[in-house]
Amino acid sequence: MQLFSSWTGSDFLLFYIMLLALSAFSAWWIPANLRDSGRTSESPDAEDVAMLAGGRVSHTDSVIADLFARGGLKDDGKNKLRVAEHGLPASPAGRALLAARQPFSRSEADSMVAIHASRITARLRREGLLLRPDVLTRLRGLSITPFVSLFVIGLYRQRAGAALGESTGFLMILMGLTAALAVFRFAKFDKRTIAGIAAVTQLREKSSRLRRAPQASEAAMAVALFGTGVLVGTPWEPVHAMRQQGSSDSSSDSGSDSNSGGGSDSGGGCGGCGG
Repeated sequence: MQLFSSWTGSDFLLFYIMLLALSAFSAWWIPANLRDSGRTSESPDAEDVAMLAGGRVSHTDSVIADLFARGGLKDDGKNKLRVAEHGLPASPAGRALLAARQPFSRSEADSMVAIHASRITARLRREGLLLRPDVLTRLRGLSITPFVSLFVIGLYRQRAGAALGESTGFLMILMGLTAALAVFRFAKFDKRTIAGIAAVTQLREKSSRLRRAPQASEAAMAVALFGTGVLVGTPWEPVHAMRQQGSSDSSSDSGSDSNSGGGSDSGGGCGGCGG
């Protein structure tokens, strides 16, 4: 006997909408309640915080902001930076940028510090602030399982209805929404442990002044916690302008791009907010 054969189209649509709401709730409940607790870390530095708060893009922003505020980098025009002081004391990622002999763009800076970002990510996993890859894969899979199951149910009913000559247009719209939510949940997944999320939250609360008036020595941490927008109105505003221009270029090239994500490889100062 065919499933849902006695249901009208309206009955099934109402059933589907209810399951879609339940699936959305489950997709955010699962990581919120099954996420590893992790371990509390001792005072992470700006690059660690940037990786936790916004991923690799935020990490690059923080490194650039630090060097620019301390005079190691200058605005070269045409949305590029040039090295002004090669010998400026800096982190390994900072030294990678200071070694550049030609002006470089924001995207080139990402590539130049990529290996250092990967090392920070690996260390944060060992310290219990980021989820291990196997745990991340499992939680991501569990989070989208409700959507996948619902999509299969909808596909079954859509094909059965189409075979009987029923109109299935609204059901297909709901199935498209289900697929979109699954993709969004997978792509925007917070890669931090509970301890990693708490570390960034506590630092933001303690460092709220940095959002309003960061000093040169605080530029890296301010950008790590709140994004490059904190540099607007300061002598280091070109870093924010470059970041915005880089985001626009990325959007025009790819059509649509996120990171987000805290702990995720996504940009902004609040990447990773949410489940």
